[in-house]
Amino acid sequence: MTDHAPATRPLRIATRPPRTRLDQWPRRRPRRWLLRALFALPFVVFAIVVHLLGVTTSPNIRLVERAAEIPWDRADAIWLGEIFPPISTLLAAFAPGGSLTLSLLGAISAGIFLQKIIEIMVQRRFPRSTIIILMSALALNPLFFYNATQNFAAFLGLLLFGLGLSHIVRFVAWGNTESGFRVGLYFMVAVLTDITALVYVTAAAVSAPFLTHRRSQEKGVRRANALVILYPAAAALLSLIVLNAVFLGSPFSSAMRTAFAEFGDRLVVALTFLTTFEGMWVIAPVVSAWLIAIIVRRPGAIIISSLVFVAIILGFALGLLPEGSTGNTFITMTLMAIALIPTARSRKTTTLIDLVSVLQFVIAWAAALTSTALAAWASQIL
Repeated sequence: MTDHAPATRPLRIATRPPRTRLDQWPRRRPRRWLLRALFALPFVVFAIVVHLLGVTTSPNIRLVERAAEIPWDRADAIWLGEIFPPISTLLAAFAPGGSLTLSLLGAISAGIFLQKIIEIMVQRRFPRSTIIILMSALALNPLFFYNATQNFAAFLGLLLFGLGLSHIVRFVAWGNTESGFRVGLYFMVAVLTDITALVYVTAAAVSAPFLTHRRSQEKGVRRANALVILYPAAAALLSLIVLNAVFLGSPFSSAMRTAFAEFGDRLVVALTFLTTFEGMWVIAPVVSAWLIAIIVRRPGAIIISSLVFVAIILGFALGLLPEGSTGNTFITMTLMAIALIPTARSRKTTTLIDLVSVLQFVIAWAAALTSTALAAWASQIL
């Protein structure tokens, strides 16, 4: 008999698989939720303090008051028009605690949202400096705190729009089919949460053909992508229009007809406002978006940001922006910058983007300090 040497086993080195574009961050679920909780904590504290100080009017309070006036023992076409947008109206009507509950829901949503925004930037391999500066510009300002805790419907609409916008890039530029379905659902829920989101969603769908398409050689791909993005939200709105036309004899509700009747006067007010000192800080985020588009050599992003800004002005002229809304343009343009900035390919590009992001931080505070709507709200607690 011959002795056989024991077989040697190859050494196993514990290695982590390389990160892909769609990996979650942080990878472990407990760490993700811990990060979301840490991000949400300042907003929760702010919401509770503001409530204890006895604020008497805010978009959340007005939403709760409007929901309380709706008769909930009906289910006809007129009633459907009264509760639109249904998601925020139903929450305001049946959530215990009234406006405080809406403020806390907004605060918790802010924590989840900020974690997802960082995840998007990590997936796209943003430099750490750009992530820190852009997140500071987005969240560390009164505009973001106000919208997150005092304007739940508009904030949730912006949140869903921002997440949907990031999935537009994945769908159009990366060819990720799952993201195409997700963006459609995000936009549909945004429209059913806040009617203002209708202007963002429409502008984003119209802007989609201007993005760099992965399958640009295929005929009709741009129209097809725009249809996938817009279809769920359009289907929800068309359903309401058909119900109005069948049961009320008019495709638009009385509130919408009033909005169209006053469109010209409100448009003049909006254009006049943009020529004021306060209006200058509303335009400034758009200029920042243009600068970033030039730096990263994506001229299509200039068209997209311009279309979204025009949509916001038209939304105000139609009366879609509720009273007390402020900071919508800033938050929207910052989200667009985060969604549309490609991975920086040089240190010079990173430095220029960081400088514009610092400018965006300054713009946020200037817009907050000059906002009459924010000043009127703050005067209740100061």
